[in-house]
Amino acid sequence: MMTSGQYRDSLDDLNLDVYIRGNKTVNAYDDPVVCQSIDTVARTYEMAQMPEHEQIIVARSHITGSRINRFNHISQNIEDLIKRVQLNQLFNGNNGHSFYRTLGMNTLNALSITTGDIDAAHGTTHHGRFLKYLEYIQENDLTCDGSLIDPLGNRWLPPHRQLHSDLLLHAVDETANGVVLRGAKACEISALNSHEILVIPTMTMTKRDDAYAIFFALPSDAEGVTFLIDLESHVPTRAGDSIVNRATAAFREHEALCVFDDVIVPWERIFMYREFEFSEQMEDLYKFSFCFDA
Repeated sequence: MMTSGQYRDSLDDLNLDVYIRGNKTVNAYDDPVVCQSIDTVARTYEMAQMPEHEQIIVARSHITGSRINRFNHISQNIEDLIKRVQLNQLFNGNNGHSFYRTLGMNTLNALSITTGDIDAAHGTTHHGRFLKYLEYIQENDLTCDGSLIDPLGNRWLPPHRQLHSDLLLHAVDETANGVVLRGAKACEISALNSHEILVIPTMTMTKRDDAYAIFFALPSDAEGVTFLIDLESHVPTRAGDSIVNRATAAFREHEALCVFDDVIVPWERIFMYREFEFSEQMEDLYKFSFCFDA
């Protein structure tokens, strides 16, 4: 497993395309708000190296049997679910916050169930591809971001009925190498401190929405992926601010809009494609996972 220092070094190897307040950044990790989130994730790697926390933070991969960080573990039994609750309690009480990594952990667990169900219904091979991807994540001790939210629109309407449906992330073409995607997702707080982004369908869909029913993973610095950070995420503290305002600003978290400009996702990194009838299950499992993050 990676150390805290190795995690920080691994981020330096990424070539992210990031705009903050409308300006392209040479190194997003120099921004104070982004640095804060990196410090938090680095703490999860640091504490994983501490023997006194090993029983909670370290798990055994159900694929290889190797020691892995629990944030990349798929829960196998009740004991694992209890450890997930203890994991969050541990960080919340030790000057840390596990939320930056629970997004990815919840997504991986929901994906593990749904890919198996899709295969059983359609004879696809999504689950096998997912296990290969998961093994890669576990062996390299990577941090994943889970992205669910669409940028705009009426939440009560399916994608094909949205006023600006092209803004929602969707497939526009297929090639021998993969699926071409266009649109945007709100990656929220953990995008820039993650090695990988996992994108989830947004809502219950119909046959007319099948181009939007796609679940995939990409490196955060994949070609054609651009991150935009809004102004409201960068409100500094000022002299005379109340203690409440200062505390709120101290823990302010950035939100990133992730734009996909004809991005090609390789077939081996696609775990749901046009199986629109499983979009509701995927979303429900993702949200249910947060019950263990109290």
